[in-house]
Amino acid sequence: MGSVEKNMVAGKSKKKIQDFGNGRLFMTRVFRTGLHAILLIGILISVGCHGPHALVNFYNSDPDRDQRFIVAQYYRQAVFMVKNAEDMRLKAERYAQLFGSDSEWVSSAKWLENYYEKESLDREQLAVFHAESVKSHSHSARLEAR
Repeated sequence: MGSVEKNMVAGKSKKKIQDFGNGRLFMTRVFRTGLHAILLIGILISVGCHGPHALVNFYNSDPDRDQRFIVAQYYRQAVFMVKNAEDMRLKAERYAQLFGSDSEWVSSAKWLENYYEKESLDREQLAVFHAESVKSHSHSARLEAR
């Protein structure tokens, strides 16, 4: 190392010592950082506490409403599975044209088509089960009211 480089390194280290040797500069940095942290925590707490109203009513005393929601979800899933099965059927036809009917692409697409069809039937059965549960529950509530 030359004498110029030694002086530069020594000059930088002296400046650092002088900057951190001054207690006011160090405390100002710490105070600003701490103030920013406190403000950030306050903002996060206020946003979290004053956010939108809860989407779920935990004090709902109507179980039929929940069952109807479950029925609707199962039907949506069944429709989605039927659409996927149709897409897989079309893909299997395209793959058969491109790669031949004995291709793994075709057999995989047909397997997925069968899977989606089976799942759509399962979801539909679950929806029917929950729909019947709503009907039977409403009848029992009427009997209890008498």
